[in-house]
Amino acid sequence: MEIPTPKSKLKRLLLSLERIVSYSKNVALSAGLLTLVSGQSTAQIRVPVDPKLSIQKATVSRFSSKYLLKSAAASLSNLFVQHRSHSSHSSHSSHSSHASHYSGSTTPSHASHYSASSPAPVRTAPPATPTYTLPSTPPETTTLNVVLSDSFDDSVRAEVKWRLGCLTAPPAFNDAGVIVVEKNASLEITPRSGVSVRSYNGYTTQKTWDFTAAHARVEVFQTTEGAADTIFAVGIDSNNWYGFVVENGNLYLQSKINGRKNSQTLKYDPTSHRSWRLRHEASLNEILWETSPDGTNWEVLRRTKPEIPLEKLFVTLGAGTYTAETDPGLAAFDNFRLVVHR
Repeated sequence: MEIPTPKSKLKRLLLSLERIVSYSKNVALSAGLLTLVSGQSTAQIRVPVDPKLSIQKATVSRFSSKYLLKSAAASLSNLFVQHRSHSSHSSHSSHSSHASHYSGSTTPSHASHYSASSPAPVRTAPPATPTYTLPSTPPETTTLNVVLSDSFDDSVRAEVKWRLGCLTAPPAFNDAGVIVVEKNASLEITPRSGVSVRSYNGYTTQKTWDFTAAHARVEVFQTTEGAADTIFAVGIDSNNWYGFVVENGNLYLQSKINGRKNSQTLKYDPTSHRSWRLRHEASLNEILWETSPDGTNWEVLRRTKPEIPLEKLFVTLGAGTYTAETDPGLAAFDNFRLVVHR
């Protein structure tokens, strides 16, 4: 039997240590790979007993690289999706904000004493262009009740119905010198000539009337001349009313709310505009300015939502001047009716 020499013993010991080191490396690599694949901690991994089952270092590196690239790609994809969602939301908010703005517009009143004392209406974009066609005959209730009427054919003012004065003019400008008389089967109002201050007169109802679902109408035989005014209106006082005004050959469909005037204007035609009617259409809750050549077929010229209470309104027929007129002519009215649609 050969006795081992110290040199051979040392050689064998070194060989055993080398095997132990190699085995430890393989075990560590195997544990790291299993951790990457399963996401579990090294404490939970069962290490193969046989070193032959261990995976080479190059294989571990290849799998590790694929895993890291896949994770990075997934992170970038999530980041891109979040960015697209944020951009879409921001764009939508901006679009909604821009689309939500809108401005309306008003129509300036005519250049007479009716507009001289009022600030000019503010015009904003878009310009005042009608967005729909006015129907010639809006819906109208069929049950009519005449609550006040006058044909002005008895040459006497019915004091129970009327008082002297023009509602659209402030009390200081109601002038007893303006002649108001029932004559030639009509109400005639003759303004004074050569008067440089405002001067008006006419008939105004003694009491107020509920104008809800109602209309007031009158036939106009003649209108004043030049800058003198012919007036038919319903309202509360000189600062709040709706009415017709003829001046300088123009027909003004006018409103005055809280002292501010607003008008639509057209050329006055004494034939097609023979009769005037102011109507509250309850089904639409609108005030309508209507004219007719025969008192039967009416055309809507203007409409607006009421801006004053309608329960207590006066009716007025008037004429006058706001500047000196050499020949103001006269206004002649006939066949007045106040009708309730009930």
